[in-house]
Amino acid sequence: MSKASKKKKAVLEERYHGPLITNGVSLGYIKLLPSITLPVSFMAYFGTTYIDHIGIYKILFIVCMVISGVAIPLSFFDRFIVRFKSFIYLFVSILVLILNVDFTFIGLIMLVGNDGIYSVWALIYNLVALCILLFSTGLYSWYYLPKNQGKIWAFNRWETYGGDDNDKKQERLFNFGVTFVAVLLAPAIITGYIENIFGVFLGISMNFVFPALIVDGVQAARYVRKHPEYEE
Repeated sequence: MSKASKKKKAVLEERYHGPLITNGVSLGYIKLLPSITLPVSFMAYFGTTYIDHIGIYKILFIVCMVISGVAIPLSFFDRFIVRFKSFIYLFVSILVLILNVDFTFIGLIMLVGNDGIYSVWALIYNLVALCILLFSTGLYSWYYLPKNQGKIWAFNRWETYGGDDNDKKQERLFNFGVTFVAVLLAPAIITGYIENIFGVFLGISMNFVFPALIVDGVQAARYVRKHPEYEE
C-alpha cells in the first residue's frame, strides 16, 4: 500500500461521530431530507393559513420551504456536492433543523389544538423545546471536544459495563422506567388525553435526538475543511 493510500485510510478512520448515532452524517442526506422537509413544511404552512392570525408560524415555514426548495435541485449536482462537501454538510444540518422544527410544530398542534398556537401552553411548550434543543446541542458538542472523543454511553449495553451484576441492576432500572411510563400514560389513555401526551413526547424526543445529527453535520463540515481529501 502506498503512502498516499495509507494516509487516506487513516483520514477515513479519524472521522468521529457522537455516541448517540451509529454512523456519522452523510453527504447523501442532501438527496433525501429535502423530499421530506419540503412537503411537511408546506403542509404546516398550509395549515397555519387558517389558524395563524399573527403570522409568525407562516413566516417560519415559508423560510423552511425556501431552503428545502433550494436543496432539491442542488441534490442532483453530484460534482457540486463532492467539490463543496463542507457547505453540503452544513446544509444537511440546516435541513435536519428544519425537520426538527416541523415535528416540534406537529407536537404543538397535538398538545394545544388549532386554536391554541399562541396560548400560554404553547409558549411553555416552545420554551421547553428550545431549552432541550440548546441543552442537547451543547451536550453533543461536548463529546466532539478532542479530550472527550471516544467516550460512549451505557445505553442498552448493560453487558458491557460491570458484568452480570450491573447488567441485572440496569435491567431492573429499565423495567421500572417502562412501568413508570405506563402508569403515567394509563390515565391519559383512559381520559382521552393521549394525543396531548404524545404531542409533548414528540416535542421532547425530537429536540433531544435531532441535535445529534445537527452537531455531527457541523463537525463534519469542520473536518473536511481540515482534510479535503476525505471521502465517505
